[in-house]
Amino acid sequence: PSRIASVWFGPKEVSTACATGVLGNQLGTAVGFLLPPVLVPNTQNDTDLLACNISTMFYGTSSIATFLCLLTVIAFKEKPQYPPSQAQAVLQKSPCAEYSYKKSIRNLFKNIPFVLLLITYGIITGAFYSVSTLLNQMILTYYKGEEINAGRIGLTLVVA
Repeated sequence: PSRIASVWFGPKEVSTACATGVLGNQLGTAVGFLLPPVLVPNTQNDTDLLACNISTMFYGTSSIATFLCLLTVIAFKEKPQYPPSQAQAVLQKSPCAEYSYKKSIRNLFKNIPFVLLLITYGIITGAFYSVSTLLNQMILTYYKGEEINAGRIGLTLVVA
């Protein structure tokens, strides 16, 4: 999101565009918690119905993803015709040889606030992903048949 925001939006809109992109990611995670328990309800011994429900969910997901991918490939360009800011204009005019990926990474790791942010974000993200990955198993171990509520708890986790 930050790359797209910096290339396509001016200085006053970059943070809003970046935040919207990150929020879209969180929204996708929230939908991922809510829809699967609804689309694939717990069917005890009917494997044919379970297979049909899973197939419907996967085909629906792949259809939406394919449509969005095609829309992106067809409708979006790499960069706008006119740079949205003076900084982008300067970047587009300067040769790529002046940039060093290794040097920029070294500079980032010399920045103590960045390193602290990296560590704390890593811990928080790791904890969130580990809990969200195992959430269904944790809930269903103690509360049988509560798949939909497990999805709602996952949604609450994302929103919180």
